[in-house]
Amino acid sequence: MLLHTCCAVCALPIIEYLLKEGRAKDITLYFYNPNIYPEEEYIKRLKDVEKISKIYKLKLIVGKYKHDKWFEYLKKSLPKPPEEYLENSDRCLSCFRFRLEKTVKFAQDNNFDEFATTLSVNRFKNTEFIDKYGKFLSNKYKIKYKKFNIDFNEAYELGLKLSKKYNLYRQKYCGCEFSM
Repeated sequence: MLLHTCCAVCALPIIEYLLKEGRAKDITLYFYNPNIYPEEEYIKRLKDVEKISKIYKLKLIVGKYKHDKWFEYLKKSLPKPPEEYLENSDRCLSCFRFRLEKTVKFAQDNNFDEFATTLSVNRFKNTEFIDKYGKFLSNKYKIKYKKFNIDFNEAYELGLKLSKKYNLYRQKYCGCEFSM
C-alpha cells in the first residue's frame, strides 16, 4: 500500500491501525505535499515523517516539492483566485484532487496494488469527498483505494498522544499559504 502522508501526526493513528491489522509492514509512506508553504514548513514536516518512518521501520518515498506547479494547478482549476476561498472550500477540494491524482499515478507507475491517504481520517477535512475521490481514482486507475474505519476523534487523540511521545512538530495550519 502506498500511503499518502500529509504529516507525521496524521500518519501515526493509521500506522497504529494497520499494525493492529497486521499490515503495517505492507505500507510505504509517500510524502507528496507541494501545497505546503513556506518551504521551511515543508522541511519541518518532512523531517518528522522521516523520523516516524525510522521508528516504525517503514519505507518512505518523498515526492518532489514543486509549490509553483501546485499553485498553477489551483489557479487553473478554480473560477476565482485561490485566496478568495475559505478553508475547506473548493480550493481545498482542488488541492486534494491534485495530490491524490499524483499519488495514484505514482502507485500505478511503481506497481503498488493499493493506495490511501492520511487526509481521509482528519477531523478537519472533508473526508467524505476524499474517500469518494479516492474511489473514483481507484476505478480510473484500477488500483484499490483503502478507506479506513477509524473514528476521527480517536485518531486525533492518538495522534496527539503519540506526537508528544515522539516529540514531533505539530503544525498550526493545514499547509498552504491560504490556510496560514
